[in-house]
Amino acid sequence: MIRKFFSTEAAKLKEMNFTDKRQYIWEYYKLHILFIGLGVIILGSLINIWFINPPQRDYLYIAWQAGPVHSGRLDEMGDKLSVIVYDQDRYRVSVRSYVLGDDPQINQAIVTRFHALLSVGDIHGIITTREGIQESADFGMIRSTAEVMDVLRESKPALYDKMTERLLTVTYSEGEDEPEITDIMAIDISGAPLLEEIGFVMDDLYLGVIINSSRFDEIARALAVMFDY
Repeated sequence: MIRKFFSTEAAKLKEMNFTDKRQYIWEYYKLHILFIGLGVIILGSLINIWFINPPQRDYLYIAWQAGPVHSGRLDEMGDKLSVIVYDQDRYRVSVRSYVLGDDPQINQAIVTRFHALLSVGDIHGIITTREGIQESADFGMIRSTAEVMDVLRESKPALYDKMTERLLTVTYSEGEDEPEITDIMAIDISGAPLLEEIGFVMDDLYLGVIINSSRFDEIARALAVMFDY
């Protein structure tokens, strides 16, 4: 049937002059032409995104919840931490603020985005206050820093010794009927050379590991950059 259709159409076109052919094709096949053109554009765009110029992906994503700061400082922090990335054309370190403000609608959008990224494992670490670490532990949002410390002990013993003096032990419970747990849940990063260079001079800054993150090596390397090791 398809072969017969093309044979019939070819016969029709053979009897027409150029102008008639053009008008006939546009009249009967303009939708086909438009859909084919749109398909070529979409395919070209996908090829560009997937293979030629793929967007940067997050090698390490840190959520900032330690009070209001200018987004430019967080961008600068992410840029400086990106030295840990092996391919900076395709990967990056991102530090994004999730601090709530006075606008309920904006706050709802921030909370929704945070939980959406958290649920798919796209947030790897959190920078917050001591109180924030306690709340995060109570909500079951962070895990022990033991795996990060294990990486430091093997890769950077001097930094490991320094970090052992900065560990924050927290006692928490994930529910009223749940038993209390005491564990090392964060690392004090206040006074880190990189943070002071950017302008973060607060003395209540802690780095925690998100509960479903496995980026222990990446977080350990970020700590090395923060403390100039």
